[in-house]
Amino acid sequence: MVLVMIGMTMSTLDSSIVNVSIPSIMADFGSNVTDIEWVVTAYMLAFAVLMPLTAWLRDRVGHRILYTLSLVVFTGGSLLCGLAWNVPSLIAARVIQALGGGAMNPTGMSMIAEVFEPKERGKAMGWFGLGIIIGPAFGPTLGGFLTMTLGWRSIFLVNLPIGMMAVIMAMELLVRDRPHGHQKKSFDVWGFVFLSLFLVSFLLGISKGEAEGWTSRYIMICTALSVFGLASFLVTESMVKDKIMDLGLFKYPVFSISMLISAIRSVALFGGVFLLPLFLQQLKGLTAIQSGLILLPGSLIIAVCMPIIGWLSNRSSPRFLSMLGMFLLTISMYLYGGISIYMSNWDIIYPTLIRGAGMSLLMAPIMTLALNAVPRRKAGMASSMLAIIQQVGGAVGIAILSTVLDNRAKFHMSVAWAAIKSGSPAFVAAYHGLQSRAHEIGYTGQASTMVAQSTLMKFISIAQTNYAFQDTFIFATVLVVLCFIPVFFLPNKNLMAHPEDIVPKGVVIVD
Repeated sequence: MVLVMIGMTMSTLDSSIVNVSIPSIMADFGSNVTDIEWVVTAYMLAFAVLMPLTAWLRDRVGHRILYTLSLVVFTGGSLLCGLAWNVPSLIAARVIQALGGGAMNPTGMSMIAEVFEPKERGKAMGWFGLGIIIGPAFGPTLGGFLTMTLGWRSIFLVNLPIGMMAVIMAMELLVRDRPHGHQKKSFDVWGFVFLSLFLVSFLLGISKGEAEGWTSRYIMICTALSVFGLASFLVTESMVKDKIMDLGLFKYPVFSISMLISAIRSVALFGGVFLLPLFLQQLKGLTAIQSGLILLPGSLIIAVCMPIIGWLSNRSSPRFLSMLGMFLLTISMYLYGGISIYMSNWDIIYPTLIRGAGMSLLMAPIMTLALNAVPRRKAGMASSMLAIIQQVGGAVGIAILSTVLDNRAKFHMSVAWAAIKSGSPAFVAAYHGLQSRAHEIGYTGQASTMVAQSTLMKFISIAQTNYAFQDTFIFATVLVVLCFIPVFFLPNKNLMAHPEDIVPKGVVIVD
């Protein structure tokens, strides 16, 4: 469990730690924003593409070799990132790093599903979920601190001692398992190609939509490729025997419901993680480290709650725990619907505590249900599908909320401009008051006019952007409320074992 958590923390940490270091990397290499964005985008795409491949690789080489190799590749990629001499070499190193990181999540989850019995998986998933949360939660703060003190290369090189320790642990602790089944499955080449085409074009389009414009040619091409890839993948999987992704798992109702909840939860999780730091840094003017420290208590709540909720999920109703988690998550999002630059730090912190408790209640029970709802022999495939849906859901959440934020900011600015043009008494009074004050402190007539105009426009821009953040959090609240619907259909009791895994008394299984 410790080994899996180390791998999970490293891979998820590097998906968020690099964001705060982008300005330093740009300054060091003299690159533009368009090129440097691929440092983040390339990692996300390579990370997503390798996930579907892990189930087949596990069947071919076993958990021990695959997980150890993933750690080696990730650690080697981290070293290459720290030694990068230009932007293309850094992007290539990030792809290598993501190939290792992308295999760790589903492989680690599959290892837990096989090592722990169904009645113990809730507790295990509590600790596993902690590994998933630590990276995104502490990434911005740690990244900002390392960049300011040791330079941006340190955010990658810090993985080396941890990665090497994890490789040694894997070689010593993991059993020499053999591939599942007596006959090795053939590789579903076309299924993998079409699924990769869908994931890459979809994630690329949804991450670049706001920058390129949702009706631009670039996005239209991405949309066409993703639709073609998905349709071709579904047709291919209906025809081949050995599938890269077993869509037959969706015939298990509890698994399907758990996947839907995981997708919506990821939208709320990653969307919320995206919005709050943006507000703190853009509007309140805080540094990455300061905003990270404000978010830290919420992350600590998750760290404390996850193991406890994992233990409770084996003893309590998964429907009740999930409903309680959804309620707390809804409350936290609703509280942020009134967020303001004039709020104290505590007013911003305490909703993150509620949110942390809610996210903890939603993670372990849902992941446990998803794995217990399928036969044990299919747990590896189920873990891969769960990892993919979380990755895609997170990307969709960030894209949706960033689009809503931009559109609402434009709307509120248009309302303000209309009020100014119509000669609103409030704006006229504010303008003359600023002009008089500037004149009183020594500005000339023309200078005081310019000062009054620039000051008023600055405050208007901040106020309208603040309104846009409030609207976006309300929209996120609505998304979370929609998640209550599938939660109602969760079982009221834990699934201790799938019927296919129950061996009648007196029957001996010979393998």
